[in-house]
Amino acid sequence: MPKYVIGSAVMLLLLFICVLFAPYLAPFDPHAVDVASKLMPPSQQHLLGTDQLGRDVLSRLLYGARYSLLLAVTISLLELSIGAVVGLVVGWYQGRLEAAFLWLADVISAFPSFLLSLATMGILGQGIGNMILAIVLVEWLYYARLMVTMVKSAKAEPYVISAQTMGLSVWHILKKHILPFVYRPIVVLALMNIGNIILMISSFSFLGIGVQPNVIEWGMMLHDARSYFRTALWLMMSPGLAILVTVLAFNSLGDYADTKGWRKTWNG
Repeated sequence: MPKYVIGSAVMLLLLFICVLFAPYLAPFDPHAVDVASKLMPPSQQHLLGTDQLGRDVLSRLLYGARYSLLLAVTISLLELSIGAVVGLVVGWYQGRLEAAFLWLADVISAFPSFLLSLATMGILGQGIGNMILAIVLVEWLYYARLMVTMVKSAKAEPYVISAQTMGLSVWHILKKHILPFVYRPIVVLALMNIGNIILMISSFSFLGIGVQPNVIEWGMMLHDARSYFRTALWLMMSPGLAILVTVLAFNSLGDYADTKGWRKTWNG
């Protein structure tokens, strides 16, 4: 196994530890305001410094990991669920349904997903619920498109044709013969996409249209720190590096799973 994959796995393990044990790892209350200690640089007392309200940056970074990862996983699961169901139906029945779906997928894929999600939020309005909806409405198509391709391939397998000949129900065939064949690539796509979702969430929060200002989230930390870029660089470096490392870790694991590691294991 390549060293970068091991490093990525270790980084994500540490991230999940931070998510689970943030209340025990954080040295201070992330909401505690101490104006007398505002904009303090990194020190022994505050390892990553303090922000404009005197709040401990390390504590907020740990709590921010919980919100960023929870949102990303929630959105990814919603996209996967919708895409898998639609992809199964379209891939099995094909015909005009597939033609209409592929036309819609081609239109959506012609534009960057971030810009489409941003435009959708412009219609729906600001807020965390609308942000989740905007991202899911755009990105579920990628899961569905992959699922359609995999289902069509599986449908041509002799054992599936045999099951149809025996008169087994569509639901039985999908559950017993199609899903075991197609779920693994979808899981890989979900793993790779979590990093992209974290980046989108952080970007929306940085623009001030994502989570609420009182929510501790990495993108919102960047949003709050933008006015202090010249005088307190550590305010932007900590959440910025956290986002960068997390995205790279998820992408590295997903890329390895897609090209070398898991696919070989799955295919024997």
